[in-house]
Amino acid sequence: MNTFKFNRSDYRFILIYLLGAAIWLLFRWNVQNYTSFEIITGLVGFVIKNLLLLYMFRWLINRYLIVKKNYVVFIVLAFVAWEAVGFLDMWRDYFTAHQPWELPSFEIMLIENFHRSATDSVMLIGLVLGKKYYENKLDTIALLNSQKDLELKVLRAQYDPHFLYNSLNTIDALIDYSPKEKVKEYIGHLASLYRYLIHTRDEDIVPLVNELGVAKDYFYLIETRFAGDYSFEIIEREPPLAHYLPHGALLTVLENVVKHNAASSDETITAKVIIEKKSVSIINSISKPTRKVTSMGTGLKNLNKRYRLLSDHTIRIEEKDSSFNIVLPLLHLIE
Repeated sequence: MNTFKFNRSDYRFILIYLLGAAIWLLFRWNVQNYTSFEIITGLVGFVIKNLLLLYMFRWLINRYLIVKKNYVVFIVLAFVAWEAVGFLDMWRDYFTAHQPWELPSFEIMLIENFHRSATDSVMLIGLVLGKKYYENKLDTIALLNSQKDLELKVLRAQYDPHFLYNSLNTIDALIDYSPKEKVKEYIGHLASLYRYLIHTRDEDIVPLVNELGVAKDYFYLIETRFAGDYSFEIIEREPPLAHYLPHGALLTVLENVVKHNAASSDETITAKVIIEKKSVSIINSISKPTRKVTSMGTGLKNLNKRYRLLSDHTIRIEEKDSSFNIVLPLLHLIE
């Protein structure tokens, strides 16, 4: 909340409150046998008193809470405002009373003035402040959701072109030396993979079973392209039902395996997708010679950002001498 301002709904709310309070005061003062003059002047004084204090508090909040953040001065000036308005209301009551009365002592006057103004205005001020706070929270949440949606779209846009580039290179290499039937089968799996990407491109999270299905298509594409160089396996220690992953998370990690590990003639890169109770682990062997990985690549960094935007989880990387393990936390929908 950068500034505390009243909008049209605030004025409508204030008007409704004052009308309701006026009806109650009319009933109360009529039961207490107030004269017509006392009722009219009392209602006018009540409205002016509440509006005056409301605008004074708006100015104090903007100046001493939002801008200067001086809470002590705010409290002192708030007390002074209540006393000053209460003093004015006391004199209105003094001149409009149907019976003469003596002014109280200074100490009693302080107590009565505070009571006159604070008790009548605190409900209106509190309700308006509560309304503004609630509206500000809704605006903040809407802004954060809009920002998250924009960031997720940017991150997905970075992922899709990169995967498309690798897929086209795979087709080009396969056509050079594979029979027609093999090429058609390869294209069928590639079409299935991209059909999945297209149909779920606007989804932030997708069911784990869907990610496993498209992973199998990817397994076929890589194993066909690099015959004997890569071997993939899915191990289900827990059923994959009712679990979710960020869109394309599994493909991102599997692509990372192929990108950073080049198989040799006497070495096959193995990758196991292990489904556990709270996570999915992708464990792959490391090609030799290898260099020490000190940071995540672009794809994994983007995936980690998506996790932080969608939940309070992050991916975990466990690197050993002969294996590389990426742990993807499973997500759950809240009904």
